[in-house]
Amino acid sequence: CGYVLEACKLRCGVVLQRDELKVHEKEKCPQRIMKCKHCSREFKSCELATHLDKCPKMEVLCELKCGKRLCRENIAQHVEQECGLVVETCRLRCGVKMTRNELKIHVTETCVQRLIPCKHCKKDF
Repeated sequence: CGYVLEACKLRCGVVLQRDELKVHEKEKCPQRIMKCKHCSREFKSCELATHLDKCPKMEVLCELKCGKRLCRENIAQHVEQECGLVVETCRLRCGVKMTRNELKIHVTETCVQRLIPCKHCKKDF
């Protein structure tokens, strides 16, 4: 009979009518097993949200807000090697600190330590 009360087979503690229990166990039970859509690992439904907060395969925005989206596991490398919003000191030793994007222009156009070609002999000074 579909109206008989039964406990959830996944041991969440819920007791429902047999007909409702099938839907509960398949779609609502916090103990049901779900697969992370990013890394394909399996978790109890009640643990999936915690996993998503640190899933290495989940795509996230760069923490410096440069607009780039990448897997969480690649963020550190992006910031260390690529992100144009990282602040660095001018490599020409003028002492100026600015973003990588700004430094690209600075070292070629405005840095007081940059080499400037002579208009006559074309040597850099």
